[in-house]
Amino acid sequence: MLSERERLARDEFNDTQNEMQAWLEEIEAERVDVHYDGVGLLGRIRFWLTEGGEKKLVDEPDQEVRNFVETLRKVQALPGRGAWFWSHLWMELPEGVLHQESDWMREPVFDPGQEPDPYHYKIELSRYPRDEGNIPGWLRERVARWEGERGPAFNRRIAELEEDFYVLTHGPRGSQAEREAARTGRLPRMRGGAEFDLARERVLAWLGDSGAERIDVYIKGLGSSQRIRYWLTADGKKEPARAGGGVAEAVEQLRHAQALPRHGAWLRSHLWMDTDMDADEGVLHQESDWMGEPDIGDGGPGVDRCAEELEMHPRETGLIPDWLRTRAEQ
Repeated sequence: MLSERERLARDEFNDTQNEMQAWLEEIEAERVDVHYDGVGLLGRIRFWLTEGGEKKLVDEPDQEVRNFVETLRKVQALPGRGAWFWSHLWMELPEGVLHQESDWMREPVFDPGQEPDPYHYKIELSRYPRDEGNIPGWLRERVARWEGERGPAFNRRIAELEEDFYVLTHGPRGSQAEREAARTGRLPRMRGGAEFDLARERVLAWLGDSGAERIDVYIKGLGSSQRIRYWLTADGKKEPARAGGGVAEAVEQLRHAQALPRHGAWLRSHLWMDTDMDADEGVLHQESDWMGEPDIGDGGPGVDRCAEELEMHPRETGLIPDWLRTRAEQ
């Protein structure tokens, strides 16, 4: 019997295969090759299409196909071995079978000027732990360099953020709110708690009405714009769906409602509810990213939208990602 991790990896690979086959058939291409280099939170993904016997680099591949490919490194990570750093995927028609070869030890290659910040090497081992014998020398060297040059400052910043979180959940130290939390064991509601509860109730109702076993919601936002995609998994098949039962209205409120003082609003978030995982308990899971550059489907974050983001959701200077600061200052 497959574990939850193995089942998820299998399903994501099959969904990628189905989307890629549909794309090739739609554009009447003969073959697609995908080369994926990744480390930490960064990925370099290149698509090549073969049409009429000629192989060409594709600047703008199908977005849904790219989204599926992007998830593979994470879901295919293995305990003690970590995530692969390089992978080659390919498919030919009319066969329609997705092939893959991956390498867990080679150093990933990025475009000149786009080399990863040293932090990404450190976070690689945090997100995808490896047994000592499975850590390549080049990764070990970069992590050691990061720990020597940036580790102390990073650890101080983590301590500051942990204190910020404590104040958000318990109230300022020595305050009445903190004493009440200590006495009762009940913490104050986090920002956006009511909006999250509404989204959970509506997603749960939609899941029951649809007869599906899982719902995934992917949100990307910047300024006043959001791009939200919904997927239903039924009988093991994951397909795009139109939100029902007032789900869209509830989900659209979350980004603004969950914005934090000094930190701003998250830029990407993934919500999911799974009847198999949670035994029909109706648990709505969420993981969010405050720093990654969101793709909202309009050619990349523009100057005006970046400025609007910082106006709507102010951040401390040290919590503004470089890409957002650079565009907003323009």
